[in-house]
Formats: sequence, C-alpha cells, structure tokens
Amino acid sequence: MASYNFRQEKRKKTTAQTSRLATTTKNMADGEKETTLSTLLQAIQETKDELTTHIDKKTTDIQATLTKIETSLSTLAEQVEEIESRVGANEDDIKEARDRVGKMEKLVTGLKDKMDELENRSRRSNIRVLNIPEQAEGQDAVGFLEKTIPQILGAENFSSPIILERAHRIGKRSDRPRPIIAKLLNYRDKEKILRLARSKDEMMFQNKKIAFYPDYSAELQRRRDAFRDVKRALREKEMEYALIYPAQLRIKHMGSTKFFSTPAEAQKFLTELPSESLIFLKTIFLNSYKSEIGLKRSLVRRFQQSQLKPALNHIYVTS
Repeated sequence: MASYNFRQEKRKKTTAQTSRLATTTKNMADGEKETTLSTLLQAIQETKDELTTHIDKKTTDIQATLTKIETSLSTLAEQVEEIESRVGANEDDIKEARDRVGKMEKLVTGLKDKMDELENRSRRSNIRVLNIPEQAEGQDAVGFLEKTIPQILGAENFSSPIILERAHRIGKRSDRPRPIIAKLLNYRDKEKILRLARSKDEMMFQNKKIAFYPDYSAELQRRRDAFRDVKRALREKEMEYALIYPAQLRIKHMGSTKFFSTPAEAQKFLTELPSESLIFLKTIFLNSYKSEIGLKRSLVRRFQQSQLKPALNHIYVTS
C-alpha cells in the first residue's frame, strides 16, 4: 500500500512538472511570437520609410526632369513658331521672287526676240553664196560677185548692174570652201537673186555646184533647220510646201493651206494623214461624185428647157 501511494505521488509530481514545463514552453513561444511580430512590423515600417524616402527622392528627380522637359518643349515651341514665321515670310519672298523672275524671263525673251529681229533686219539685204572655190574671188570679192552672179543666173535677168556694199568669206578654213556673205545695196536685187536661184535646178561655177541662200541670225537659222526632217518627209510625199519668214512652214494639201510654227505640229499633221491608197480612192470618189452631180444638173437643165420652150411658144402664139 505504501508502495502504491509512493508511485501515485510520484506520478502526480511528474504530471505537475510536465504541466509547468508545457506552460513555460507555451509562454516562451508566445513571447517569441510577440517578439517576431514586433520585429517584422518594425522591419516593414523601416522598409516602408525607406521606400517612401526613395520614392519621394525619385519623384522629386522626375518632377525636376519633367520641369526641364516642359521648359525645353516650351523653348522648342517658341523656336518652331519662329521658324514657321520665318518660313512663311520666306515663302512670300520666294513667291515674290518667282513672280519677278517670271516677269524678267518674259522681258528677257522679248528682248532676245527683238534683238534677233533687229539682227535679221540688218541681214535682210545679205546673201550667202556656197561652194565657190577658195581664192576664186582674189582680192576683190565685191567685184568678183558683181560680175559672177549675173553670169550664173543669166545677165538678161538684170536690167542694171547689181551693186554690192561688201563681201567676204566667213568661218574657219577647212577642206570645203568657206561661204561668202555679201550685202547688196538694193534689197530688190537680193530678192531677185534668190528667186532666180530657186527657179534653177542647179547652178555651176568652175564645175562646182553652188547655191544661194538668205542670211539669217544663228537663232533663226536654228529654228528653220529644225524643219529639215519634216521637209524631207514632204518631199517624199511630193507635197507642196514652203518655209516662210521667219520660221513657219506652209503646206498645201487637198486644196487647203495649213501653217505650222513648230516641227512637232507639222510632224503630227503628217502622221495623221491617210495613206496614199485612201487618198487615191477619195480622189476617184470625189471626181466621180462631181461628174455625177454635173450630169444630173445638165439633165435637169435640159428637162427644164424642153418643158419651158413649148410654154413660151404657146404664150407667144396666143398673144
């Protein structure tokens, strides 16, 4: 019995110790838990404070940067506005300059045309003689031409001697004879020489084929030479044409006369012409149509006369 009580008492002591130990352990755990939460809260607060300080600093930096950007944008806006103003002023100046340049170009073109016209007027009594052998004129080109031109074109065509003011060769020496330019005293003599030259198939001097041409300025000669291909095409088509002063092409075709100021216009006209076969058929049709109309008119006149004559006789007899 005593042993049982001893064991029971010992068990109670052990249970009490275990309970106290558990209580102590629990209290220690609760204390540590409170300590850990406090530490965490403190760490969180410190981190928050650091983040807040860092964010505030960055925000301040960003705000300063934005302020600089705003200032720069404002400056750029002012500069752009100033540039736009200058560009607008420059555009106005450019437009005014273009207008002035356009007027000056028109003025220059007009002055060039007048100058070219005056130059050609000063040359209107001149002729160019081509392919006269070098040194054939000797030292007196004027006397040579005054004697030679009537011999070539026919002395019977000149009722009085032609008179030249001056004559000389132009251009650099080469294998071919240089042209002779001559100024006649009488403009009518110049026209007569060119007319007689055009009427002859060929003109010879010392077994050389020569030619007479009017004397034009370089610009006018260039404009006239531009019709060269068109004139060749007209000759191939056997169409009548003439290059009239200053540089205008006259073409006669199918009873009509057309004038062209540029080679392009004349070339377009030639391109749009019908083929030779169509022209031939059209000519036959027109001729037959005219013949038919003429025949009908003749028959009508005869019928009218045959009907009118008896009536007139009747009136004459009864009266």
